[in-house]
Amino acid sequence: MWPKCFLEKVGRGRHAHYSPKSGKVHGADYLVKDVCATCNSNKLSVLDTYFCNLYDEYFRFPRDSDSVVEFRYDFDLLLRALLKIAYNTARSAGTEVQPLVRLAKYVLDGGGTPEGVALVAELVSPSYLLDRAHPNSPPKKVLPTMYRSARGKLLTPHGGGVVVRIVAIGSFFFHLLIARDPENLEAFFAAVDEFVSKLDGTVRLTLGAEFSVLRSTRRDSLSSMMPLLAAKRGQYQRFFDGQRSKK
Repeated sequence: MWPKCFLEKVGRGRHAHYSPKSGKVHGADYLVKDVCATCNSNKLSVLDTYFCNLYDEYFRFPRDSDSVVEFRYDFDLLLRALLKIAYNTARSAGTEVQPLVRLAKYVLDGGGTPEGVALVAELVSPSYLLDRAHPNSPPKKVLPTMYRSARGKLLTPHGGGVVVRIVAIGSFFFHLLIARDPENLEAFFAAVDEFVSKLDGTVRLTLGAEFSVLRSTRRDSLSSMMPLLAAKRGQYQRFFDGQRSKK
């Protein structure tokens, strides 16, 4: 799912992932084996290289709660790289994929941003965790270092009209909003407006812009993971117990 160059930089096997399809937590990254050599080596490698260059310049540095980042990007390459990760993750995990299918040709070939797709960026803050064993000790700061590709849900009047995918790398959260019905753009734009208004501090990235200024929001990376971690606590516990027993 993720570019090979990226996985080599963050370190393979150091992260745990929950698979909706298997219902288990595992340490390996998802793999897709149905991409031909020409597309993988030529068309998609350009996106992977661009993504890894962004990692070196921006993503690998965890940001604090008062950070300001001048994020320079090529909108077309960034959107295609994120859609590639989101699309392959969705189909491997068995989640809703049809709205992403129509974007496959754009991911491969570019050629103009399709209608009914929005890209919103967010710079999240560190998390602060209390030590229950030592309640009088100060909270521990946990910097955002995880990466994940997940589905979201927009609970607003027009939220049902879009598929929400999140691609998160460290402090950078990229929200992809994709119209379920590309012919109903009025509902799509209403959903995008609702999304941005509900999440203070997010910035919609646009075609033609050279950069966007991102400022740390009040949200932190762990809070968005807590519902999943709580619901699948047993699966995560078994995975980490198994990892410790191997060591």
